[in-house]
Amino acid sequence: MEVQHPIVAIVGRPNVGKSSLFNRITASAPVGTRAEHDASGSNSAHRKGKRTRKFAVVHDTPGVTRDRNYADVEWADRAFTIVDTGGLDIDPDDRLIDNVQLQVDAALAEASLILFVVDARTGVMPHDTTLADKLRAADKPIFLVVNKVDSERFRNEAAEFYTLGLAEPTFTSCVQNDGIYELLDRVVDVLPETVGREPQAAPAMKIAIVGRPNVGKSSLINALLGEERMIVDDRPGTTRDAVNIRIVHDNVAFELVDTAGMRRKSAINDELESATVQRAIHSIRQSDIAVLVLDVVREIAQQDKAIANFIARHGKASVLAMNKWDLIDEKDNTTHGAFMETIAAQLPQLGYVPRVFVSAATGQRVTRILETALVVHREYCTRIPTPALNALLVELRNAYSPPRVRGSRPSLKYITQIETKPPTFLVFGRNVHRIRPPYEAYLVNNIREEFGFHGTPIRIYYRKS
Repeated sequence: MEVQHPIVAIVGRPNVGKSSLFNRITASAPVGTRAEHDASGSNSAHRKGKRTRKFAVVHDTPGVTRDRNYADVEWADRAFTIVDTGGLDIDPDDRLIDNVQLQVDAALAEASLILFVVDARTGVMPHDTTLADKLRAADKPIFLVVNKVDSERFRNEAAEFYTLGLAEPTFTSCVQNDGIYELLDRVVDVLPETVGREPQAAPAMKIAIVGRPNVGKSSLINALLGEERMIVDDRPGTTRDAVNIRIVHDNVAFELVDTAGMRRKSAINDELESATVQRAIHSIRQSDIAVLVLDVVREIAQQDKAIANFIARHGKASVLAMNKWDLIDEKDNTTHGAFMETIAAQLPQLGYVPRVFVSAATGQRVTRILETALVVHREYCTRIPTPALNALLVELRNAYSPPRVRGSRPSLKYITQIETKPPTFLVFGRNVHRIRPPYEAYLVNNIREEFGFHGTPIRIYYRKS
């Protein structure tokens, strides 16, 4: 049976520090006991030079968090799932903000406990009072978290939050990491037990869904999930943070990462967007597979090519998802082939990558993305026996020897695979520094033809022997 941890939802009006609290909790509560944390000290991670995990983008601009962002944490031998939500606005006048409210409502519906975050610096605001009434109607345990208590003055002035009529508040400062442990102690004291048993299964395959803005990345994830989990809007930039979502398809666990649309540097004109694009880049680097989403009703843009270059340069296995295929009118027997030729010509750096034609709007073939990613990942992890590699090398060398360069002909004697993810090979020989790109392409293409490696780059290094 799948394990189901109790869910703790962080809610509040915009810009009260919800994502900062989410980051502090996920950083302060890795697997371990309270005694271990007390023994090491609250700032031990910094003293030891370790980087604090940061799951959510934090910025002074209200409304940075829009989708639900989940993370599993453990405290005092109790596991639970924390979910960060967008800022609650009682009277939204924007279609996008209204969608944010739906995401918050969904988080409240599934939560076992609510952390209602308010801002000590601003005091009780009218929206806080209205939200307190809304949350009480949910009939679930509510912890009032008075955040930004960065000095004794704010603690003394925070008495006014008792007027909200909620339980004893917990005072926190995410900047100073104060009050986080006390809050976690209170949380685990009231949470219900975890349902089910932790399955002994392979780690989830992490898939980063990437592409330029407005190509349908979030819509694809919604189609795969069968629910409106990700906020979708026709304005570019709806997704601002990298959001991780777990899904099981055909008994295989996947972790989908919805990323912000990646625009060219000259088009990024604010600090917030720069931060979100950096998170998208980090997600590609940390993923097992990158799914590059292209919009078939729009021409391949320079930014599509730049993202493809980034994927190939970093040795990442990938799949091309050709979205909005349902919007192509008057298809015939040549339409698919023509698109394949166009992609091959426009994105030659990903010529080895499988292409899946899908429609997020209708759900057409969207699960093929996961099925193809699974095949590609197997190829990405494949290791070829050395005897088979050298048999191929002899065959290739006899059919076409490396050309002479400045009077000297390279001599290839031996090949072995030294790494997977991506498949990496080491060739020994004489004058190997004179191997030119066309001959290396000859080797790579024939390795693919013989052993597969569809969807993954191949790297070859040389050593003198």
